[in-house]
Amino acid sequence: MGHTHYQKKHKKGMSALQDECIRVQKVYDWVTDALTAEKHFKFSHDQLKKIENALEDPSRRPLRIVCKTPKTGRLFGLNKQDYDSRLDVYCEQVGERQDVKVPVNGGFADAQLVDLLFTAEIDVAVVDRHGKEVTSLSCNASVYEPFVLCAPEGTELFCKITKVICRIPSGTLLLNSPCPQSFCLQVTFCVDIQVEAEVKLEVLAKFCSPRDNDIQVPEIGEQCPEITFPEQCPDIFPRESADCSGTAEAEGYTTDEATEEGKIGIYAEIAPKFNLGNSEFAMNFYDKDTSDGLDHLTFTALEFDRQSLSCEPCYGDGLILKVSGVGRTKSGELLDFNLALVDSPKGDQFQVQLFDQKGRKEFDSGIVDVKEGKVKIKCEQ
Repeated sequence: MGHTHYQKKHKKGMSALQDECIRVQKVYDWVTDALTAEKHFKFSHDQLKKIENALEDPSRRPLRIVCKTPKTGRLFGLNKQDYDSRLDVYCEQVGERQDVKVPVNGGFADAQLVDLLFTAEIDVAVVDRHGKEVTSLSCNASVYEPFVLCAPEGTELFCKITKVICRIPSGTLLLNSPCPQSFCLQVTFCVDIQVEAEVKLEVLAKFCSPRDNDIQVPEIGEQCPEITFPEQCPDIFPRESADCSGTAEAEGYTTDEATEEGKIGIYAEIAPKFNLGNSEFAMNFYDKDTSDGLDHLTFTALEFDRQSLSCEPCYGDGLILKVSGVGRTKSGELLDFNLALVDSPKGDQFQVQLFDQKGRKEFDSGIVDVKEGKVKIKCEQ
């Protein structure tokens, strides 16, 4: 009976609403990134002559090299290939989507690998101290990047280059002859990638009606300035603290679950003083079987993902710390990593997993029992 009373009351309160079917774009994935490419440009003989003539005039020195970026903000539908190579800035998909399995939150998920190409036309000019142009040229800059996305069959990819930033790392100021013949230009693409699909939803809603034009225009005149205070910089200070920290200087042997059999040692200092920014992690692995070409693997972490850091109870009174990030091998290969540390009265353990940029597993130590050394984990009180 109580349930019937609730239904009547609920329907009475929503009597103004009715079932409607609407068509909307559902967002399956949304990624932003900043990608940088280097472009070398070279002045022609005639351009160099104009530059050196301007340098001979003391009233025009110093000369400066400036670059101008194209207008951005256009949305490209990559499924429809609606880009135009005559545009000053555009993005395009290269090849087909590929199905991949990627590590996410300690497990694995199905995703799609999409290769995207971003291109921009950059104008480079040499101007004198008064801003008058001495000479100029145009060059094309591109960057190619793979993206792992939730983009199942039936979805559409949309790409937007929100900004193009260009700079010349050195030599932008020209003081004396002879002028260098070539320069290096760094071009950064700020990109926004969305995966969408059209869906139809049944919702409770009511139709809108136009409003009256009843908003009065305020009188515009000079007013006293508002009292304001400088904004805090939360991304810089204060830094977001971590919930746990861990240290490890430990050695052991990989288990049957490992991709390689051998001896492994790690050094880790994760979130010292509960600040992930000062973290360190390094691994050395010595392969027992060298016939496969691998005899020694050295890996050092470069970046740590703040969102991946977690600390949970395990084995009764024990603790497990997990963190992910990006690092580089001694040979220079860039890899993603997962690190798990276990501090337990029953025995310390650790596990290291390495993945290439396409999500393929390159190395897995399995769960390693610590034979020498110690793992220590602390949680913030």
